[in-house]
Amino acid sequence: MRKHVWFAILFLCLLGLASRAEMVVSTADGDGADTCVGNDSNRRPDRNFGGEGTIDIRWWTGVRAHIGYVRFDITDIGGVDLTGAQLQLYVTQTQGARTWDVYGLKDNYADDNWGEMSITYNTAPGMVPIDLGYYDIDETKLTRLGSISIRSQAGLHTSDPTALPLESFLKEDTNNLVTLVLIGPADGSGKQYYVLTKEGEAGSTDPNMVAPRLVLPVEPDPFWVSNPVPAMNNSVLETLGQVCWTNPEPSAPGGLITCDVYFGSRDPNLNEPDYGLEYTLATGTTETCVSLPSVLEPMTRYYWVVDVHNSTEPNIVHRGRIWSFNTFNIGPSVDAGPNQYIWLGHLGDPATAAAVLDGTVTDDGMPEPLTYLWEQVSGPEITISPNDTEDITVVFTEPGTYVFRLTASDGMSSSSDTVMVVVSADACSAAKARPGYKANAMDLNSDCFVNLYDFAMFASQWLDCTSLQCP
Repeated sequence: MRKHVWFAILFLCLLGLASRAEMVVSTADGDGADTCVGNDSNRRPDRNFGGEGTIDIRWWTGVRAHIGYVRFDITDIGGVDLTGAQLQLYVTQTQGARTWDVYGLKDNYADDNWGEMSITYNTAPGMVPIDLGYYDIDETKLTRLGSISIRSQAGLHTSDPTALPLESFLKEDTNNLVTLVLIGPADGSGKQYYVLTKEGEAGSTDPNMVAPRLVLPVEPDPFWVSNPVPAMNNSVLETLGQVCWTNPEPSAPGGLITCDVYFGSRDPNLNEPDYGLEYTLATGTTETCVSLPSVLEPMTRYYWVVDVHNSTEPNIVHRGRIWSFNTFNIGPSVDAGPNQYIWLGHLGDPATAAAVLDGTVTDDGMPEPLTYLWEQVSGPEITISPNDTEDITVVFTEPGTYVFRLTASDGMSSSSDTVMVVVSADACSAAKARPGYKANAMDLNSDCFVNLYDFAMFASQWLDCTSLQCP
């Protein structure tokens, strides 16, 4: 009899372990992103690789510098236990066991909103332009968090929380976005590694191949409320009159969900009654919205928690996650896109050239919808029409260096960024205008082709004598 009891207990324990869930946040979720930036003659510092299915990690001093950027949208992890948080990467190709450094981008709204389809080494937050084959870190923006060990076999690689402690970095976040930077070792070997991206995951039929993700060893409470309004870390006006949420379903038909709601501007403390917050807005309410105290203070961060009671479990309180919002505005972040180098006739019409100015603007949605304005800063005058959308197409009829500015406004604050378009008379001139252009030594007439014309020039000079004793 005793043996059967122990087997039953063991079975239940194993069942509990098997059913235990983890909270996972992927670069494919929300405003997540993943890419690499390069600083060498192949992956040039002004090129973008955001659409690729892998992140290329490589550092061969003086030759190759390929660095990974991954961003996670952690909007939905407010109030959960972040102890033991881990980084997971699916590595599709390795060339031996290595240890990579992991840096965190210090919390700054504009920097965290780098554009996946526009970021380059030259524009990557935390990277400093330097000679090809090297990288340099801006330590005012990047802080080393630790390391992740990469095995010699392809597959899923998970960080050790003692080697890569992420808890503090995640807790310090204020904008729901965290960026991690992956840098391989400079061992002179030039070993190359590939990490699967969200684009690669979307194109894979293997469910085990996943995009970069954060794994939190916590089991989500099925009785957490969801869909907070305002959303986590959103910015609102001081006149906000209520907060709202969505209740979970009762555990049994006919059951009832009731809530206790706590609110205030003090830093919440899980160990204090009512979380240490100043106001109890509701006790045992069946509503999903509650009114806030009069007019809120400007330039203040507020916190609120919704605890849940399930009528079929009268003695259990399901403690909620800690939500927050701000009564100060976070202005838009603007990226006007990478510089472009084009030439008359590149689209077929020998008299014109066209460029798509691909702007990227992110904002907190407050206090008003975004407005856009494109303006010409310098260069031969042209007409921009329309000029009030995030992306525009500009047509050119003469060579020149043109600079355009994109300004975005949320009704309270605005931000701007510029982009340069160099229009050349021909494709060869456009190539020469690009930073880092290196001419072929055999291109004797500098027309960007090595052909019979260059051979003729070489042959004509072959027998020339420049000595003081020429025959």
